[in-house]
Amino acid sequence: MQVKTIQEVLLKLEEIIAWARENESPVGYFAALYYRMTLAVSEAVQNGEFENGSRMEQMDVIFARRYFDALEAWRSGQPPTLSWKIAFEATQDKSVTVLQHLLLGMNAHINLDLGIAAASVRQKDAIFGMRKDFMHINEIIERLTDKTQSQLAGIGLPFSWLDRALRTEDEGWIGFSIKTARGASWKSAQLLAFAPDKNAETGIIQQLDQTVSFLGKRLITPGFWLRLMLRWMRYSEKGSVRDKIDLLFRG
Repeated sequence: MQVKTIQEVLLKLEEIIAWARENESPVGYFAALYYRMTLAVSEAVQNGEFENGSRMEQMDVIFARRYFDALEAWRSGQPPTLSWKIAFEATQDKSVTVLQHLLLGMNAHINLDLGIAAASVRQKDAIFGMRKDFMHINEIIERLTDKTQSQLAGIGLPFSWLDRALRTEDEGWIGFSIKTARGASWKSAQLLAFAPDKNAETGIIQQLDQTVSFLGKRLITPGFWLRLMLRWMRYSEKGSVRDKIDLLFRG
């Protein structure tokens, strides 16, 4: 069944998280974080924080469908987008850290899927009418940042220390903020909203997917020193996959 409301999105995410816990799959890391973000957006809609709450719910559902479709394709042996393929294949690699899994999911979903979802809700000049609500989600997500960092600290190395260590000029890509990613996705949304036809839209999405997948590859294979730090972090992680999913899911 295709989800049609935010509540159905949350229920679907709960199913994915339950499956990941049962199968000890790192797929559950991003799903748990995504659940908390979706719940925060749902509460914002209910509290009237958006200029047009029904429009934002519509976008949120379309946004979530792209993740669900990509995951279903991968599970069934079909090719998802390149960006999601990299993220899902990483769940088979035991050397990848929880932090990397979260960033890979955000990279594919925010840098690729979000702009596509926004453009599907509003075309041409109408896209500009949703900018304020689109950007307000930045503030909602930022409310979760400190909690997520504390959870990561509970899993492995002190995240605040690691975050500072990774913010070097040549390796700053791994410390990219959700706000920066959403800013880039807004530009993509505008580009797609003004695509002259379906062929042009498809070409834009394919090019975007290539770019985002390149970022995903960098997340998997960073520079030498960063790779050493991530390896140290991976060996320092505590608990089973299920334990770590639960820690991220508690919110």
